[in-house]
Amino acid sequence: MGTHTHARTVVLTLLALTSWGCGPQEPRTDESPADSGTAAAGLERPLTAGGFYNVLMQDGADPWAYRHSDGYYYFTKTTGGDVTLWRSRTLTGVDTGERKTIWFPPASGPGSKGLWAPEIHYLDGKWYVYYAADDGDNANHRMYVLENASADPFQGTWTNKGQITDPTNRWAIDGTVLMVGSEKYFLWSGWEGTVNDRQNLYIARMSSPWTLSSARVRISTPTYAWETNTSPQVNEGPQVIIRNGVISLVYSASGSWTDNYCLGLITARVGTDLLNPASWTKRSTPIFRSGNGLYGPGHHSFTKSMDGTEDWIVYHTARWQGAGWTRNIRAQRFTWNADNTPNLGAPANPNQPIPLPSGEPSRSHYEAERAAFANGPRAVAETTASEGSKLGYIDSTSSYVEFTVSVPRAGEYIVAARTGNGTTGGPWAVHTLSVNGGPGTDFFIAYSGWNQWGNATARVQLLAGTNRLRFTKKEHYAEFDSIDVFPVNTLAGGAIADGTYRLISKSSGKALDVGGCSAADGANVIQWPYNGGDCQKWRLQHVGAGYYMLLAAHSGKALDVGGCSAADGADVIQWPYSGANCQQWLLERTDDGASFRLLARHSGKALDVAGCSTADGADVIQWPYWGADCQRWYIQAP
Repeated sequence: MGTHTHARTVVLTLLALTSWGCGPQEPRTDESPADSGTAAAGLERPLTAGGFYNVLMQDGADPWAYRHSDGYYYFTKTTGGDVTLWRSRTLTGVDTGERKTIWFPPASGPGSKGLWAPEIHYLDGKWYVYYAADDGDNANHRMYVLENASADPFQGTWTNKGQITDPTNRWAIDGTVLMVGSEKYFLWSGWEGTVNDRQNLYIARMSSPWTLSSARVRISTPTYAWETNTSPQVNEGPQVIIRNGVISLVYSASGSWTDNYCLGLITARVGTDLLNPASWTKRSTPIFRSGNGLYGPGHHSFTKSMDGTEDWIVYHTARWQGAGWTRNIRAQRFTWNADNTPNLGAPANPNQPIPLPSGEPSRSHYEAERAAFANGPRAVAETTASEGSKLGYIDSTSSYVEFTVSVPRAGEYIVAARTGNGTTGGPWAVHTLSVNGGPGTDFFIAYSGWNQWGNATARVQLLAGTNRLRFTKKEHYAEFDSIDVFPVNTLAGGAIADGTYRLISKSSGKALDVGGCSAADGANVIQWPYNGGDCQKWRLQHVGAGYYMLLAAHSGKALDVGGCSAADGADVIQWPYSGANCQQWLLERTDDGASFRLLARHSGKALDVAGCSTADGADVIQWPYWGADCQRWYIQAP
């Protein structure tokens, strides 16, 4: 929207994420090595229950987040030169999620430059991405469509369906799709003519996900003072959400390069003629604007919490007052007004943690001033810091801060560091992050000004028990407030709802079965063609932290690793449930988006069909997870 900058793209093993807190910039006056200081490693400290500081990405604009039926959040944003997708099991984990660039434009000509505001939609059983692009001349911005028929948008082939346009073929950006029943409508921001003096909002009916079947109809033009205070005047970034028959079209107004950028509201009712401008009513005041020290909130998307019980808005803001097109991405929960329109409130205070989206895993919180540090760093009082103190003066290349963290099991974790960078000139700061004394990886921290806190994130492998995370200064200057540590895939609210299911091996298509439908203690568990018997049905009950007990429907006995053995190849049996860790299984959706791996709590090893056999009666065992289809299970209604 408006003019966009290219987002900084960093490809590295650990993906960095930071942003900023509120308040004026505070220039650092001492950028030389400071007095040496050392502190002992600190203890884990509680954060507000289930809380987090709400930055999703330290750098970026025009965020789009969509939670699909496969349990993934699919995310994209403006990069400027391509279309890149991210996906994550959690909304707060999108920056460290799986990432893939799905489209590179041609080197020249229409659609080759200035790729803005992509959105990914699932329509008519296929995936579609809508994005704006030009040929290097902003006056030639138009909307384009990509299509992928694969069930997994990270697989298959993305094909360019070309431009989506009405007969006027005018300037167009920020396209999105409105579904009302079986009817599809396309909404976008465009010029009335060929002169860039005003951006209006238009709607047209769609006959397919890439074709408009009606003339465009203007449903909004900048009218109020808060919409007309820049040149050009701007209405853009339309997004729609429907509740109880009320269609709320929330859009961005004023210049995206200004602190006045905000969100307005237009409403219509389901069942009215949406191609009639009279069906739409505009509110006279913005519904979301600068506040709590955050500036220019806008170009948003709507999504749900992991468990589907909460509504969330994802939006960008300027990284500091007057930052223009230097932005970051945030998220917060919203509620509803009595008239079924969204109540967005104000941007969340960046120095106050807010509750995590419902269903996301809890976090362990560690304060930087209680960590080990040496060769310069020292604790400094700071009112914006999480406990009134930050760790500063990390000024020499030997300066470091080292956190001792504890996790219950080995695996992949996200580390979110609340950091600030106020280096003169505004460069990115770089630290080296090492785990347990291993080789280091660059950890990037964006400039936002001192005490403009953000959350830099990295994805790391940790051992069960105690681990050491060391951040050592490399380039430029940054300060640390605290870190959070939480698992990548563990679903605190449970991967699926409690209930009775059948488990089908992805490799063989056969069911998890108690041999001979025996009710005896120690009866062997095998695979067998599904026949609907109760010995092939399992009652899954969440016991906390993503772990489940699985009880055979015919016997009431638990899926168990015999003798609670941790050995590779240990047999899986049924046994009366006692609460032992060898009877609890972590359910994690695999990267195909449909199947699950089940990891025994005591050993961390996967439920596996021995030898990856497809034979009837093949034994089921535990084995280290290596991604084979014989370790992946579809969990289905019986």
